[in-house]
Amino acid sequence: MVGFRVLLLLISGAGLLFCSGCTLLSPAAVEWADAEVSAVWPSPPDPPRLRYLRSLSGAADFAEKGKSGRFFRWLTGEADRGVPLVSPYGVAADGQGRVWVADMGVAAVHVIDLARRRVEYIVQAGNTFLVSPVGVALDLFRNMLYISDAGLNKVFVFDLDGRYIGERTGLAAFGRPAGLAVDAAGQLYVVDVVKSQVDIFSPDGGYLRSLKSAAPPDREFKLPSNVAVAADGSVFVVDSMNFRLEVFDAEGRSQRTIGLLGDVPGTFARPRGIALDADGHIYVADAVLDNVQIFDRDGKLLLFFGGRGKAAGEFSLPSGLFFDQFNRLYVADVYNQRIQVFQPMAVAK
Repeated sequence: MVGFRVLLLLISGAGLLFCSGCTLLSPAAVEWADAEVSAVWPSPPDPPRLRYLRSLSGAADFAEKGKSGRFFRWLTGEADRGVPLVSPYGVAADGQGRVWVADMGVAAVHVIDLARRRVEYIVQAGNTFLVSPVGVALDLFRNMLYISDAGLNKVFVFDLDGRYIGERTGLAAFGRPAGLAVDAAGQLYVVDVVKSQVDIFSPDGGYLRSLKSAAPPDREFKLPSNVAVAADGSVFVVDSMNFRLEVFDAEGRSQRTIGLLGDVPGTFARPRGIALDADGHIYVADAVLDNVQIFDRDGKLLLFFGGRGKAAGEFSLPSGLFFDQFNRLYVADVYNQRIQVFQPMAVAK
């Protein structure tokens, strides 16, 4: 892990484009489904509601079958090899084949381009090297990428080509920024784990307000981790150590909570990632139960899938979740060092 990090810093410091698999190919049709793996949930004879598409692990995804998988040569002249995902946490995608993965293990954000079959890396913001990137969010309309770094306590802004733009700062320094989300109006939501709040910024970077818990009994978030925003402006905050979600309306008023402590589907042991599909269903990753649970807006459990393992649809510490505009679900599978991609087919209402 340390070797990967040092190498990334050396290449970035040399001012070179760090691009594995970087043959300059024209964009090609993205192969979204792995033809060798077929998995759906729930299992037959029930009607399928979710299907597995593929997994992403880094530069090795673009190795030709039967080949050694050589991509680029180290500056030191060592054998060619790619840099895999090590500890992927946050994930976002543009729906056209580009996937951004915040990886604490290599202190970088992988930019996986499925159409061009290459991987690039963001390792610094201006003159500052990333330390522990955990959150990523996209504003496709404004061509902006946000990265939260829990080690630096900063939120950085880039364009979608990786050019550094600046930072987002609130009324005071962040305590520990983590999960990020962007709403339909371009407002940025930043979960601050230490300060137990969600800070909201305008599209041009101005601080707007903060959301704090109003749910009994303590009316305080306990280690909030991630956030998602619905099309109607409703905000869903993962309140990890209260073992629940707290739901706010578009004006920031607390409405209700979903979930409670438990070890069966419909309850949470360590909720982490959250995302909303095109129908407004709520997907929550649980890092202890190693599953993803799907709820309706009222908190009714509709479906769950997962379990500890390495097969398709199994997880080891699932964390960040993201839906692209084509309703594909991306799951950061931390200890399996991969991103798994799924497609909802239908979820019973």
